Amino acid sequence: MNPFSRALLNYHSGNRNSAFTIRRDDGFQQRIPAAAFFNTDHFPAIERRALDECRGSILDIGSAAGRHSLELIERGCDVTSLDILPEMEEILKNRGQTKVVIADVIQYSGRRFDTLLMLMNGIGMTGSVDGLTQFLQHAHGLLLSGGQIVCDSIDVGQTKEPQHIAYREKNLGSGLPAGQQSFMMDCEGEDSVEFDWLHIDFESLAQICRATHWEPTLLEEKQDGHYLCKLTEKPNSEQGSGGNG
Repeated sequence: MNPFSRALLNYHSGNRNSAFTIRRDDGFQQRIPAAAFFNTDHFPAIERRALDECRGSILDIGSAAGRHSLELIERGCDVTSLDILPEMEEILKNRGQTKVVIADVIQYSGRRFDTLLMLMNGIGMTGSVDGLTQFLQHAHGLLLSGGQIVCDSIDVGQTKEPQHIAYREKNLGSGLPAGQQSFMMDCEGEDSVEFDWLHIDFESLAQICRATHWEPTLLEEKQDGHYLCKLTEKPNSEQGSGGNG
């Protein structure tokens, strides 16, 4: 089982200390409590703003345990939760979410929505500039006319941490994006999985957006580089939006 799934299932089953650990390929590591993916009592300011920006029918991409989905449902929104991990379906349905899709978003084309939501640095799950470009091209087919993507990421150029600065500079020296990162993840020391993650600054994201027929708008930015943005389809998008889903 994926370590992330195991950690969240353990928490959902009653282990309030459940967590998973991520280890970057330069030795940086972080223990992440599973509780962070369940708590609906508190949302950071950027997440609150993102939830306020959501409208119409919403696809919560990478929903995990449904932290954002459930808050939006509580507000009366029409929300579909999408996650690639099969174990999330049990958790989501046990928590009251009935509209659940288990799929890789790049392979999904079931219906169209007004808002695609990707929080907790969710756009980073695309893993690379190529992966992000592929997602943005595919996302046109997931939106109704006038639809939007609401997402956040991190500008690693704002970090003050020496280890993160060194990692960024190593990437740039190798011709990689500053925020390209490679990790191992494990839960309680069991089998690890590798994954890539992309933190991308807003200007770099904006360049990719314009090349894939999106108009980016910066909504909020913190001193640590964490920012929230909205992407809307350009009126002359050759990708084609619209339809009645």
